[in-house]
Amino acid sequence: MEVVWYSILAILIGTYILLDGYDIGAGVAYLFFADTAEEQDKVIKSISSIWDANEVWLLAFVGLSAAFFPHYAQILFDNFGGYILLFLLFLLLKTLIFNLLNIYKNKPLLKNILGYLFGFLNLMLLVFISLIFANILRGLYFESTEKLAFVSRHFSPTSHQIGFFDWFTILTGSMIFIGILIHGLGWIVLKNSGAFNRKLKKIIQALAFLELILIGLFLIAWHIINPSIFHNYFSYPFLFIFPILAIISLIGLMGIRTYPGENKAFILSTNFIIFTWLSLMSVLYPNFIIPLGKAKLTAFNAGFDNPNRFYIEWWILVLGILLLIYSIIVHKFMKGEKNT
Repeated sequence: MEVVWYSILAILIGTYILLDGYDIGAGVAYLFFADTAEEQDKVIKSISSIWDANEVWLLAFVGLSAAFFPHYAQILFDNFGGYILLFLLFLLLKTLIFNLLNIYKNKPLLKNILGYLFGFLNLMLLVFISLIFANILRGLYFESTEKLAFVSRHFSPTSHQIGFFDWFTILTGSMIFIGILIHGLGWIVLKNSGAFNRKLKKIIQALAFLELILIGLFLIAWHIINPSIFHNYFSYPFLFIFPILAIISLIGLMGIRTYPGENKAFILSTNFIIFTWLSLMSVLYPNFIIPLGKAKLTAFNAGFDNPNRFYIEWWILVLGILLLIYSIIVHKFMKGEKNT
């Protein structure tokens, strides 16, 4: 059952990244790539009807991880508690600003101020997502009582002193940031047409090239700091299909300007997110976080103080199914009209 619940948590957080990723990515695009009032309106209309339907996956992940893997939840909050609270605060502020942005859309000055705040909050959310996952992939010392530093004092690959910001987390965070931003741009392209789409496709193409370079650097750096990191792949070679499909999707994004229609960018970015997530989960399993010391945090030692939970709380699985149905209905019937 440990494997089942580990998989459920992976699916929940992966679904959140996939669904809220294009919302947050589109919000960042509002800040950097929507240069005119018309383009800004197109971005807002693209996400206005479904943007608030995705956080339920995050809440489900937090609740289930605390219930079934309490040691994992404790490690997360011990190391990232302040950042997680800031993330939740920015989510709440984003909700408020987005609603105000729709209320005062006919007041240009106020709309501009709210628009920049909205873009900034999405930018910070994406930064937090990128850096938290970068730290999980870099690893932590579970047996140490020392708190994770904000910035590594020795900003060097040869240093054993780690921080929320260090050389590896900035490299890895940049890769995650660009990948999710591409996903958001793909969603805007899906919901629009015309000159704005041609502009965004050009940006997607450039970012896809940059992402491929960052992935190469990330893989080299990951192997340097942890030479056995790809053990699962060599033990089970069929897992290579996931990174191969992820790279194929990314290469497809490099030629996005030559494809007819407006749905290819979002389809390819969705495939890229899914297969990249499966690739990373294949590396991590059975760990929740890469261990830097001798102690490990796996699906088999992170909780389960009461095994009977798995048999008396199957209602949670039913709740998960209802959650999936809810998300499908929301995205099917509230996806809004295509902007022209």
